[in-house]
Amino acid sequence: MASDGVPQYVYGVVPADGRGRARAPGIGGEGVRVIRAGRVGALASPVPDADGELPAGREELRAHAQVLEAALAEFAAVLPMRFGIVMPSDAAVRDELLGPHSAQLEAQLDELAGKFEMGLKALYDEDAILREIVTENREARALRAAIAAAPADATYPQRIRLGELIAAGLDERRLVDERAIAERLERFAIAVDLRPPIHERMALNAAFLLDRERLGRFDEELELLAAESHPRIGFRLTGPLPPHSFVELSVER
Repeated sequence: MASDGVPQYVYGVVPADGRGRARAPGIGGEGVRVIRAGRVGALASPVPDADGELPAGREELRAHAQVLEAALAEFAAVLPMRFGIVMPSDAAVRDELLGPHSAQLEAQLDELAGKFEMGLKALYDEDAILREIVTENREARALRAAIAAAPADATYPQRIRLGELIAAGLDERRLVDERAIAERLERFAIAVDLRPPIHERMALNAAFLLDRERLGRFDEELELLAAESHPRIGFRLTGPLPPHSFVELSVER
């Protein structure tokens, strides 16, 4: 059903071939539909606020993600938009987003058909990695022994130095482990996006672009890697997800 004149929240772009359906409820519980223009379509829902103002809380962020994840199972490809894209009407979606950029959108949809993103985080076990750093560094071993044998207020400089050695050791190991993990898994991926670690115990923070046919091989290799790395490193895998890290939409308003 058309809703010209009603502000539309846009989640992403999909093929307009008529086969897929938007099944997850949108922000504010609104129904999501596909606004079509030629071979491309936009997943959109009416903005709940009559003035077109969009709330930006946890529920809205979750709804945005859920719409895109549900669409991934329905459409051959999904180009996710960043959170917060509101356009003034159906006509604006067609005339400002889909129509002028149809060639770019069609090319990306064709390129990403049957592909999705898997997010992977590798986390050091704190006790294991600290023990490894201290054991392999003579100065760190000596400092730890000195700290253990004296009152805390008498070993402040030693504790500062030990902290510096541990931080440097973590940085060195992270670079080595990040590359080693990525090399093991990138054979099964189309592309890899290595991101900065979120905190100091993170050895890897990455997104992998995969083809559906290679997901099984990727999972098998990750299971082997996890078994070999336990308990030093643990892994957290999320997905399949829309390819947020591998889509370049220069058409966002």
